[in-house]
Amino acid sequence: MTEIKKNFIKLGYRILHSRYFGKIFGSYRVTWELAGITKSTAMDAVWFNAKDEHEFWQSGAEEAERLRKFVSRSSVVLDVGCGLGRVEKYLAPYCKEINSVDISARMLRFAKNNLKEQSNVFLHRNNGKDLSFFPDKKFDFVFCLLVLQHLEKEDAFMYIKEIHRVLGQGGVACMQFPDFLSDKSFAYFTNYALEGAKHSARVRCYTEPEVRRILDFIGFEKIEISLKDADILVVASK
Repeated sequence: MTEIKKNFIKLGYRILHSRYFGKIFGSYRVTWELAGITKSTAMDAVWFNAKDEHEFWQSGAEEAERLRKFVSRSSVVLDVGCGLGRVEKYLAPYCKEINSVDISARMLRFAKNNLKEQSNVFLHRNNGKDLSFFPDKKFDFVFCLLVLQHLEKEDAFMYIKEIHRVLGQGGVACMQFPDFLSDKSFAYFTNYALEGAKHSARVRCYTEPEVRRILDFIGFEKIEISLKDADILVVASK
């Protein structure tokens, strides 16, 4: 990462986290359109820990490898919050089709270019509130990574409810949540509190009982929850 890019990103985060400017970024769409101003800023917004572009795409390949066991050549798949197509690039060869949604037109433009070799990936710009343009029980497999954490918990609940609606009977959903009890996630929380940061893209953390309660209430079955690093990883079926 060049020094210019580092300084640009640091400035962006200082503005975003400030008590006053943070109020301007109250819209999910505005925040993520701004995050996608350049390819570099878009990559940083999606996967902040990547030290370079190679590591960014490597993280997508690793996620796809983890998700491969849930799909087959006949699977119709949904990615809620696709960003730049980080996972689709590597998962698409193993399923029939992937429908990928994102709130940001800029992110989708990058994804379209990144996925031009994957003819079975279909990109959709959604409203950031629901999945209303998909019918009930359309998908065999749904995954949602690094997305629900950036939503108010009430909005995340409604998205999970929608994931359950569009998932076919016997289908599987994989979701990720930051673990509030981990040092990394708790540091997010305390830093936001001390800085007075309430911008829409901040990370919202969960505990395992919270996640299980939400999924139980919505109606998911065979809920498997595991902890990995600072994340709560969920595999649940309908």
